[in-house]
Amino acid sequence: MDDLELVEGLRARDEGTVETFLERYRPLLHHCIAQFETDATAREDLLQDLLGHVFERLDRNTFDPVKGSFGTWLYRVVWCRSVDLKRKQNARRALRTSTPEEELEEQVDDGPEPAEMLGDRELAGLVRAVVDELPDAEKALIRMRFLEGLTLAEIGRQQGISLEQTKYRLRRALADMRGSLLQRLPRGETVE
Repeated sequence: MDDLELVEGLRARDEGTVETFLERYRPLLHHCIAQFETDATAREDLLQDLLGHVFERLDRNTFDPVKGSFGTWLYRVVWCRSVDLKRKQNARRALRTSTPEEELEEQVDDGPEPAEMLGDRELAGLVRAVVDELPDAEKALIRMRFLEGLTLAEIGRQQGISLEQTKYRLRRALADMRGSLLQRLPRGETVE
């Protein structure tokens, strides 16, 4: 029986053709199944699912003898279906079975401690004070770069200066800022 006769017989669900199909392709089916399932009962269930899928695909006329042999088509269909079923099975196992309330209890607050937040506010106040003391041109550069998020090229265009001048002036403004901050921080808190 050639591939086309086999396919037509399977589509018609001819009992003799189905037996021939199983005799001929059982090793291929079992090879695919063995790659994904070790339990004998689960293998039988998988075989039944795969056979149903093969018949469904044949009914939808997806086998094209021009593209290749029936055996190649069958292997591809069975392998892809096995992979899909295994992925679904693994996805079900990965689902959480806890309630939102249980998940909340397990969460850890990685946010800053109240003392750290107070320190951050103090530091922010120091930074604002230092920026306020800078010349207007340097203040404008820092505002455009860090508050407005402009690129160096955009800042240069707005200021009417070259990219190199923009880089130089911004570096100088940041160095002035750093120096002022270091002078204001207590010696134990300074980090170089």
